[in-house]
Amino acid sequence: MRRLDKIMYPESVALIGASEKEGSVGNELLKKMLEFKYNGKIYPINPKHSYINNMKCYKKITDVLGQIDLAIIAVPAKLVCGVLDECHLAQVENVVIISSGFKEVGGEGLELEKELQERIEKYNMNLVGPNCLGVFNADGKLNFDGCFAPTIPLVGNIGFATQSGALAGGVFNISEAKRVGFGQMVSLGNQTDVDSLDVLEQWESDDNIDEILLYLESINNPQKFRKVATRVARKKPILAIKSGRSEQGAKAAASHTGSLAGSDSAANGLLESCGIIREYSLREMFNDAQVLEKCALPKGKRLGIITNAGGPGILATDSAFDYGLEVPTFSDELQAKLTRLTLPQASKKNPVDLVASASMEHYVNVAEEMLKSDEIDMLLVIYLYITGRHDMEIQKNLEDLKKKYPQKPIVVSYMTTPDFFEKVKTEIKEPNVPMFDDVADAVRGLGLLVKRKEFLEDIKQKTPVFDVKKENVDKIFAKAKKEARMLLTTKESLEALKHYGIIEPKWGSALNIAQAEKLAKKIGFPLVLKISSKTVSHKTDFGGVIVGIQNNDELKQAFTSLEQKCKDAGIWNSIDGIIVMEQVKGSGRELVAGIAENGNYGHQIMFGVGGIFVEALKEVSFRPCPLNARDADALIESTKAKNIMGNIRGKKAVDKTVVRDSLLRLSQFVGDFKCVKELDINPFMISEDGQFLTVDARIVTK
Repeated sequence: MRRLDKIMYPESVALIGASEKEGSVGNELLKKMLEFKYNGKIYPINPKHSYINNMKCYKKITDVLGQIDLAIIAVPAKLVCGVLDECHLAQVENVVIISSGFKEVGGEGLELEKELQERIEKYNMNLVGPNCLGVFNADGKLNFDGCFAPTIPLVGNIGFATQSGALAGGVFNISEAKRVGFGQMVSLGNQTDVDSLDVLEQWESDDNIDEILLYLESINNPQKFRKVATRVARKKPILAIKSGRSEQGAKAAASHTGSLAGSDSAANGLLESCGIIREYSLREMFNDAQVLEKCALPKGKRLGIITNAGGPGILATDSAFDYGLEVPTFSDELQAKLTRLTLPQASKKNPVDLVASASMEHYVNVAEEMLKSDEIDMLLVIYLYITGRHDMEIQKNLEDLKKKYPQKPIVVSYMTTPDFFEKVKTEIKEPNVPMFDDVADAVRGLGLLVKRKEFLEDIKQKTPVFDVKKENVDKIFAKAKKEARMLLTTKESLEALKHYGIIEPKWGSALNIAQAEKLAKKIGFPLVLKISSKTVSHKTDFGGVIVGIQNNDELKQAFTSLEQKCKDAGIWNSIDGIIVMEQVKGSGRELVAGIAENGNYGHQIMFGVGGIFVEALKEVSFRPCPLNARDADALIESTKAKNIMGNIRGKKAVDKTVVRDSLLRLSQFVGDFKCVKELDINPFMISEDGQFLTVDARIVTK
């Protein structure tokens, strides 16, 4: 039995706080169960009543003689712990606490929640809430509405878990208008016990749920979340809104649920790594949910477009490019077939522009011919109501074509009068072709189908293990620890990364000019000098870097200058050498990589556009460690760093395999040395001949 089975599929429910008072939570909960025709037993509990709604009412839950699967508690917060004691005496193991007034209000509420948690752990109970809307299950054999949302949603096969109860109510209100049907809903509230992970594991093996939507304000255990969510996402699509993206939003989330929102960059990297589709609005979530629920995954990226106006076809083509889809020009053979099915003035290349006077038959015949061909993998139909009205007939015929060609996704964008979508409700009971009023939303949905297909194809990738010299790095960290240093010197940092196969320019370390000259002879000019100190973290700010050294005289002058600067600042004794490094030719292309420990998210790896403006540009992306090849590729492709890596003005492109391996090696490094707090490589330079080189590094331990 799954942990939440008796919460989601209860055969008997005790409603503690049931009431006759109109508008009260206890009254609304009872009415909802009765209106939805719950097929289990209901036991109203309230010491002030003998009957409620002609149903026998019990003074205490211990007065009920029958077995109780679930207790729903809607009493003042200060009474909840006492009620839990009574539930324990009645051998009730599953509770949903609607009551608010706990940690979300702080102060006394925080102490009440601690008491609540202690009882849940002591009694080994399963708890949803507190401060939640309740739970809902539209299973036809059960019909369980255990929440006080004002409306019953359109019924479907989507599971929705949310940390905001009010949002659940709002989503239910608009579900029918948005054509998205729900099978189950869990309002998580403060997540004192049951959290989003528990719900994901519940729905992982529930055949009534085909797709999962999440609204998250916090992720309590990112490491476990990654493991569970990745596993579930391989079986069912997961779409998530993670709020608290802005500083103000994060504060609002904390005051709302009493939990911290955490770093958004870390959260985003985590969701992407899990294969979860991150949404930034309810509009996006509803639109995308339609497509993922109703469409098969396409075989490829080729999109066919039918329209009766040029402008929307162009917009759709632009959107296809944005989402990585292809809009192929049709072969002469297919164009010839389409010519026989269209008006003479129609364009047959793709997008196929049927022109404004096209009939319903033109639409349907062209759509079928395109679906029959092997030149497209999915179809977008765009219809503008301009002359004769054909929207309803087109939709009905597309529904039939979907049944005939189930493996090719079909979506449609209608620019027609508002009453069309109302008519669909009555004339087509269960539409299976997703409908949109904006072509960009329709194309985005198709793009996500392709993204999910690629995710499922990549799930077998394992994290590679490289042959490295870990024992050498052990000695470096041991030396720093013995000297009570958290900061590794530049020399130590470069040496540590070199032992893990991170490619670097030729370099060495010198403590006097004679050693520097010997290195220069070996490396060759031009050179860069930089101090390596146990106390100076940022060399550039100190003036500890000199570039463009062309000959031996300039080397002597530069070395003497750095040596004197360190002595004048009283840090010469902290210097373990001056780095003499080959200057990378044509180093205008600078990237950055790094690792940081980000609170409960653990180690995150960063990659993107580097240089002195890295903080200002923020062209970086994050993924949690450990990386796999898919994560590393996503880091490379998710920022404009990928544009810098190509052939630019005669400079050779870098081998992306080398970049990927470097990121994977960094991930292995921090996996082996969890004492690392921060690791910065800024910059990673791409030379004129396409080498990917670490020219500076900084490592800080805990």
